[in-house]
Amino acid sequence: MTRFTSSLDKDRLIFRSVVLTALAHFYHLWERGLIPKDSKDVIRWLIRALDEEEEILSGSYEDVHEALEEWLLRNAGKNAGWLAYGKSRNDQVATALRLTLRWKIIHLLWEVNRLRSSLLEAAEDNLEVNMPLFTHLQPAQPSTAAHYLLYIEEECFRHWRAIWYMLREVVDLSPLGSGPIAGSSLPLDRGRLADLLGFAGVEVNTLLATGSRSFLVLSLGPIASLMVSMGRVAEDLIVWSSPQFSLVEIPSDHVSTSSIMPQKRNPVTLEIIRAKSAKLIGSLTSLMAITKGLPSGYNLDLQETNEHILAVDEASESIRVMADLFKRIKFSDLRIKSTLAQDLAEKLVKERKVTYREAHSLIASALKDNGWDLEKAAESLGLELPSFSEVLKSRGRGGPNPDILRKEISSRKKLLQDDIEKLADYEGEKREAEENLLRLARESLME
Repeated sequence: MTRFTSSLDKDRLIFRSVVLTALAHFYHLWERGLIPKDSKDVIRWLIRALDEEEEILSGSYEDVHEALEEWLLRNAGKNAGWLAYGKSRNDQVATALRLTLRWKIIHLLWEVNRLRSSLLEAAEDNLEVNMPLFTHLQPAQPSTAAHYLLYIEEECFRHWRAIWYMLREVVDLSPLGSGPIAGSSLPLDRGRLADLLGFAGVEVNTLLATGSRSFLVLSLGPIASLMVSMGRVAEDLIVWSSPQFSLVEIPSDHVSTSSIMPQKRNPVTLEIIRAKSAKLIGSLTSLMAITKGLPSGYNLDLQETNEHILAVDEASESIRVMADLFKRIKFSDLRIKSTLAQDLAEKLVKERKVTYREAHSLIASALKDNGWDLEKAAESLGLELPSFSEVLKSRGRGGPNPDILRKEISSRKKLLQDDIEKLADYEGEKREAEENLLRLARESLME
């Protein structure tokens, strides 16, 4: 048959996941006495395979699974043929994909936590730095840089929790032992196989376990959504860093000059992040489009979904760059008086006892009559324009009041620390499971 190759096969994590999946299966066959005891030398070669990626993948094979099996047959002899006993490439692939995705998501969650930390530190440093917020890209209301930064951090927090849920409840379930689609006659203990690979549980239904990639779609959904949010932030900073706005200064190592115009400070890393967000949408759309018309069960079309795991790496890289940028970004203290118009109208309501709609109309008319100068408009109405400090301190929870934001930063730091501890414990459990599998495999060689 004509063979297609995948760049995913060269991914270090997928290779390790394939070998560990094969090792867990073969060890389980051996420990249950389902294969000859003298076949355990294959276990030695499977352990060795973890360090022989370049040699194993050097030939011309359909995929990494075939390459590994051929390498084992050459080195361990005919006993390597027991590797296929009770195991299909279908459940092998599904298991290796989940192991790979698990580590990639763990890495992404660490990067999101680093970004959250950078944002909280930047918010503390910018509590008193004034800036306008925009609607329709027009100056709308006065705020602070800290208020804006906490908006981004909360977006990250909500996406972190959604991705964390998908990792534990959807990805971290073992398909191993499902066979091609409906299991095997062998008395495999699927719970034991899950434990050997450090899975939180078993993907029970074998049709779902091997014939579905919904775990990929469900995982990539909140990751793509996170990147859409980061794309919007990138757009903010690209616009605000232009001379027309001069609201932020991007760190020098995040900009580049022009090949011909020496004055240019092009926000190139942000432009790439903006593009990466589109690529994540593309990966999610591709996953759904590939699977939407398939009959239930395994179809080779599913092979084309595998490469979209690499989209998680693109998200991680983007978040890492964003975290570095926010450590050194500088906000200008920009106070645009027109953003005080709403507060002036509310002041008019309190002082003149008119309805807000009447106050709105009076302010609008005064602005037109005074060349859209709010200070002159206020004077024409016999009002004093409120100060920016006064306006900010009038805001309640969730707004830009610096006193409230200080408390908010403190509470959000506690949430971040909680997420850091949870992730560290989870990662530790998964590393311990891998080490335990290798320990059991080595001990079997001494029996």
